[in-house]
Amino acid sequence: MKVYTVYRIENRNNTSQAVGKLVERRMGERDNNAADMLKLAQKVYGKSSIDSHIIVLREDYSPREL
Repeated sequence: MKVYTVYRIENRNNTSQAVGKLVERRMGERDNNAADMLKLAQKVYGKSSIDSHIIVLREDYSPREL
């Protein structure tokens, strides 16, 4: 079970903000794990702003790597 942190990146002031977490419950790897997690994050944490983007990072990565 992997935990992912969801970040919102604001283009106006170039900042990142943690908005939530997602838990992947799949036991094995599949073809589109990253894309599926991003779609889920967009659905759950999406915001109707064209000035922000949602990204997903595994919990063991830091936002400094953005």
